[in-house]
Amino acid sequence: MGRMNTAPARVLLATVLCCGVIAGAVAQNIDTLKVNVNVVNVSFSVTDRNGRFIAGLTANDFRVDEDGRRQDIQHFSRENELPVTLALAIDTSPSVRPVFAEEKTTAQAFLESVVGAHDLAMVVGFDRHVTLVQDFTDNVKFLKRAVDSLEVAPEPGVRAEDVCDTCGTSLYDAVYLASHELDDEAGRKAIILISDGEDTTSRVKYNEALLAVHRSDTIIYAISNSFRGGFPYVRRARYNSGGDIGTLRKFSSETGGATFVLDDQNTFQKIFDQITQELRSQYTLGYSSTNTARDGKFRQIKITPRNSSYTVRARKGYYGAKGDIR
Repeated sequence: MGRMNTAPARVLLATVLCCGVIAGAVAQNIDTLKVNVNVVNVSFSVTDRNGRFIAGLTANDFRVDEDGRRQDIQHFSRENELPVTLALAIDTSPSVRPVFAEEKTTAQAFLESVVGAHDLAMVVGFDRHVTLVQDFTDNVKFLKRAVDSLEVAPEPGVRAEDVCDTCGTSLYDAVYLASHELDDEAGRKAIILISDGEDTTSRVKYNEALLAVHRSDTIIYAISNSFRGGFPYVRRARYNSGGDIGTLRKFSSETGGATFVLDDQNTFQKIFDQITQELRSQYTLGYSSTNTARDGKFRQIKITPRNSSYTVRARKGYYGAKGDIR
C-alpha cells in the first residue's frame, strides 16, 4: 500500500506553526504558558484504594480550590453525559517497526469500542513530518481505514551520508497540531499519544506544545512503545529506541492523564482497555475563578473528594491571562 500524500497536512501544519510562532514572538516570555479563560473546565477521574474507577458521584461529593481558595462549581457532568473527542497520534518512525502491526490492530479495536454516535475522532501519523490522515469524524470505518493506511517510515541507510527524508520524530509538532485541531471542539477531549517519547525534528518546543494542550483543555494519555520489556530488536542501538518516557510522563501528568509502558505484561490491548474504561468513568466540572487578576501567573487547581479514601487525578492547574482586557 502506498504512503498517503502528506502535502495538505504539511501545509496545514506549516500554517498552524506559523501562527504559533507569530503569537509567541509578541509574547514577553515565550517560556511562560498563558491561557485566557472565563470558565475553568476540568475533566478528572476518581479511583478507590484499589485503583478501581468510582461511578455515580455528584458535584456535592467534591470541593474545588484554586490557590487554596474555595471555588463554586457551576456545572458538573458525569461519565458519558458529554461526548468525547479524540486525537489518535501514532509514531511511524523506524524505531517502532517491531510492534507496529499490533499497534495498528489494537488501535482500530480501541476506536471501534470508544467512538459512538455523538463522539468524534481524528488520526494523526508522525515521523519527521506530521500527517493529518483523517480529520474529525464519527465514522469508525473511515478511522480504521486511516489507521490501516499508516506505514513505518523507510529505514535509514547504513552509511551516514544516506539520509532518509522521513527519518526523525516530530513528537512536539504532532501534539501541537492535534491540540490546535481539538481547540474548537466541545466536551471531553483527549489525545492518545503512541510513541517512545523521543523528539528529534520538531519545529516547536515542548513548552509551545504544552501551551497548545492547555488552551484546548485536553488530556493526554501516552503509550510508551520503546520495547522496555521482552521485545527483541537487534538494531535497537541504531535507532535509539529507548526513547524518552520522561517527556510522555510530563505531558500526561500536566494534563491529568496517564502514561502506560508497553511490556510483556502490559500489552497494547490491556492498555487500550484501561484508557477506554477511564474515558467512560470521567467527570467534568466547571467554575468561574474568583481570581480576576490578569497577571499571567500559574494557578493551582485542587479537587478534593469528600470521601478521603478516593483519589482524584486531574490537571495540576492553568496559567491565567495577562494584560488588560480590550
